[in-house]
Amino acid sequence: MSTPVETSQILSLEEIMHLYPSEWVLIAYTELDEDLNVIRGEVLAHSPERDLLYNNALSRKGKSVAIEYTGPIPEDLAAML
Repeated sequence: MSTPVETSQILSLEEIMHLYPSEWVLIAYTELDEDLNVIRGEVLAHSPERDLLYNNALSRKGKSVAIEYTGPIPEDLAAML
């Protein structure tokens, strides 16, 4: 189950990765870099299950959100956008 976070603290992506290792994290971002990668934001929810975060993201209409995975990416994984 996705775990809501009770704080409105703005964290860097590095801090988020440290606090929620190997989890999917829903972030209301406050800063992006030139490649649209999250630099910092507020963690809204986290879960080891990706699909739970996607369902949670759909209910966040009006907020700029991103979903990040904080664990290692397997070398044989390919992604298509």
